[in-house]
Amino acid sequence: MKNIKMYLLLTVFFAFCLPALAELNKDDAKHFDKYLKIYKVKDFNWRNDNRDKFEVVQVSTLQSPEDPKLYDMSRFRMRLVVEVTDDQKKTYLVKYTAKARDNYESQYTGEDYWELYIAYGDFNRIKISGYSVEYGIMDGDTFIPLAQEEDDAEEILAREESGDSEAFPGEVFLSHYYTYEDSYDQKTESLRVKLKSVKE
Repeated sequence: MKNIKMYLLLTVFFAFCLPALAELNKDDAKHFDKYLKIYKVKDFNWRNDNRDKFEVVQVSTLQSPEDPKLYDMSRFRMRLVVEVTDDQKKTYLVKYTAKARDNYESQYTGEDYWELYIAYGDFNRIKISGYSVEYGIMDGDTFIPLAQEEDDAEEILAREESGDSEAFPGEVFLSHYYTYEDSYDQKTESLRVKLKSVKE
């Protein structure tokens, strides 16, 4: 029931039409049910070299290390809806969808880290007040959700529908990295890359 509620909420957030009978084949469904999940969602603040301040939402996902050999990784999508509240208690929404990178190291461990950076800009203070996160795979033009996490998603949607929230006006970008085992069998982080927002 929770997964259905989450999917319906994100469908509204992204102005989707519900897909017609989109589903995975039995083997793929069993595979993802066993190996793929959102492991953790956390938020923190960060400053770059210019001392510009950002709020960051980090999503950690786990999936089979064999997936780059079994699937086109660029079919996977990370979808985020994040509510930001400023020091005047005004709320803003950030909506961001990105596709996974095409190429992974052969010794990929199955751990990915997706970090959404939200710049303070002209705001004195902002904080993350809720989120909806969904990780899934594309089947043609249809998105199939595989894992979901949320915090206050229904309240965020209610504020958006009432007109109390608007699109966040500042800088936003998403950074991605994953882990792999190097030639010494040590877990190593890949290079971080910025992932462009893709249209739904």
